[in-house]
Amino acid sequence: MIAPGWLKIKTQPIGISDVLSYLSQAPPIEASTGREVQIGGPDVLSYGEILDVMAVALGKRARPKIPVPFITPWLSSLWIGLVTPVDAGIARPLIEGLSTETIVTDNAASQLFDIHTAPFDATLRQAPAEDRSARLRSGSRHGA
Repeated sequence: MIAPGWLKIKTQPIGISDVLSYLSQAPPIEASTGREVQIGGPDVLSYGEILDVMAVALGKRARPKIPVPFITPWLSSLWIGLVTPVDAGIARPLIEGLSTETIVTDNAASQLFDIHTAPFDATLRQAPAEDRSARLRSGSRHGA
């Protein structure tokens, strides 16, 4: 797979249920008021590694990636606009953000909150089960 250079950028993915735990616990914690509290999961991965873990979670094999430096955020957003239902104008700012590492540099969250975040692969296994449950509750049979 020909890939943009930003697949090497590191990030610290966090599961939605862990984010919701932080958000629900934050209001009564005075030390979290009026300040940035950085949160992230326990894994630090590149975006390319995230694709590999996701492939395994989906029962696919990870594809080799050849980084090509001339694939700009603009070109990437056009590609996303072609192969997904996401408009290129919406994709561009999201992709531009991928060129910046998003790693927790301030560990205040671990001192303020008693939350043990799940590893990335565990959050991926949890997501399809949550999606199936939501579809069943809504009465939808699509993809079930």
